[in-house]
Amino acid sequence: MNKKSFLFLISLLSVGGAFSQSLPEGMVSLLPKGVKANIDDTRKAAQYKNLVVAGEKSKGYKAFFAASDETSGEELWVTDGTVAGTKMVKDINPGSGSSDINWLTRFNDKVVFAANNGENGMELWISDGTENGTYMVKDIHDFDSSDPRGFVQVNETQFVFGAKDFDSENYSERGPQWWLWVSDGTEEGTHMIYDCDTKFPGQDNASLLTPYCRVGRKVFFKADNKEGTVGEELWVTDGTAEGTKFIKDINTETIATGTANSAIDNMVNFYNEKLFFKAFSIESSNEPWASDGTEEGTYQIYDSNPTFDESGFPRGGGASDVGALPYDGKIYFRGFSLEAGCELACTNLDKEDFTIFDINKNEPTSENHSYADAGIEFDGVYMFCAATGFDATKPDNHGGELHYTDGKTVTMQSDMAPGSQSNWVKELTVASGSLYWWNESSEIPEYKQKLFRIDNKSQFPVRVTNLDPDGDKIHSLRNLGGDLIFATKDENGSLYAYHYRKEGFDPVKDADNLDIEFRTRKEIQDDEVGITSAQMPGKVAIYPNPTTDLFYFNVPGDALSVKIYDLSGRVVKEERKLMNNSVNVSSILKGLYKVMITTTEGNYVTSLIIK
Repeated sequence: MNKKSFLFLISLLSVGGAFSQSLPEGMVSLLPKGVKANIDDTRKAAQYKNLVVAGEKSKGYKAFFAASDETSGEELWVTDGTVAGTKMVKDINPGSGSSDINWLTRFNDKVVFAANNGENGMELWISDGTENGTYMVKDIHDFDSSDPRGFVQVNETQFVFGAKDFDSENYSERGPQWWLWVSDGTEEGTHMIYDCDTKFPGQDNASLLTPYCRVGRKVFFKADNKEGTVGEELWVTDGTAEGTKFIKDINTETIATGTANSAIDNMVNFYNEKLFFKAFSIESSNEPWASDGTEEGTYQIYDSNPTFDESGFPRGGGASDVGALPYDGKIYFRGFSLEAGCELACTNLDKEDFTIFDINKNEPTSENHSYADAGIEFDGVYMFCAATGFDATKPDNHGGELHYTDGKTVTMQSDMAPGSQSNWVKELTVASGSLYWWNESSEIPEYKQKLFRIDNKSQFPVRVTNLDPDGDKIHSLRNLGGDLIFATKDENGSLYAYHYRKEGFDPVKDADNLDIEFRTRKEIQDDEVGITSAQMPGKVAIYPNPTTDLFYFNVPGDALSVKIYDLSGRVVKEERKLMNNSVNVSSILKGLYKVMITTTEGNYVTSLIIK
């Protein structure tokens, strides 16, 4: 071999990605050569540079993100999880200039975000993943950038956000204010609804969650009034001016400008019924709270630490690391008790309802904490990471490891790191009936920031990736319609998709619910009753049944709508513009469904099998 051939071979072997490491079966690297994904690795639900999945079950899902190359700079990109379906959506700031895509947020099957086209400054944009469907919604600030952020969907057709305009920027000597706006994605449907000084992602939220949280068809958010006299407190909006209000001055501590902040954080939607959050009051310090959007319905759930320090100041127990979704009728979080210390806790949001699980039992147990992290429901239990202790000389000290609870007892799922070493589990994500995460473990190099998986709560974790011996630097795990998509914080800014289905995968039981739910538990139950008891029973013919893509039906009267429900009672498809009494179901997973056909003569229910 001559010198030139030898150097060429060495150069091939030194290139990252496909040359140095082979990817596991089912995994693909999505980005073209020279394209770098710009995705933050903070693990926050709202990130300046986010990876966001949007779509609907009937249409499919896509992931949106910012990426850059030398030709176009940083622009909006989209992927359906395949190499062929990964592309730049639009060169918003033409040429090599960057549009600085930020605060990407889902809005049904679209995303809303802030971008700079080089002419209007940082303004509100929307995209459906196509070039023609990507446009600036409104130039809010006539003379500068409105810097919109804090996007959150409030109902089926609108989202709210904070933005600056000329008036809000110059209103106060305290500096520019982001007032509350609403939009339906059109210029004429975008307007300011309230002049309160909103707080937003990137400004002051310490938790992995956001300072805006939708509950049903209302959005709770943190704000001060524009005069700055009540401090940062809890507000609510339904997307209208009259439906936007300051709820309660939780921290009544007096300061020079009025009353102090209540340090609201860790806001979670409790079944579209109430808001769970952490707040500070001068009476109890930091404790778990709940709100239904009214002053009288906003209350401290429990005083977990009713003691005071030497100066007479309340200590408080706090509430952090909250699971983003409730499990089995309760919110789970990192709480506190005088007996157990800082441990896994849960509540059904009723006053005085508070349970704590003492996981780190080293004595004195009140001073030895498990540091339970935010978890997720999987295989009928609540999975989370916690520590049983770090002292190798004591029994049952296994460091930080994966655990689960059924609400009664806590079980260590696996002891991956030997002895008392820790294997902290991060970003628990369920896709197609399997649970994924990456491990933050500097003690075990072969585990460091690598992707792991289990298919049930009892399986010992399987390592999926081994991209880099120094750590795979994996972050931003997302469920993309049943497949997993994630980024790596390496010099290439890589993005991967992983298609895997466990043995015994059930397309109905293991189907992922990624659609947005606005109903309460009672409304869902009432809908299920409506499905199982066919009002005005009559003859209905549906064919072919089973079907793979299309079915036809014959019913008395004129058809007004067709709703298709899965066995949990969730609507997976609804049709109102009916052609020839037919419905296309090719986008729905295989399984058994209920079909309710509403006509001018009444409602008719039958079963449908999709194969």
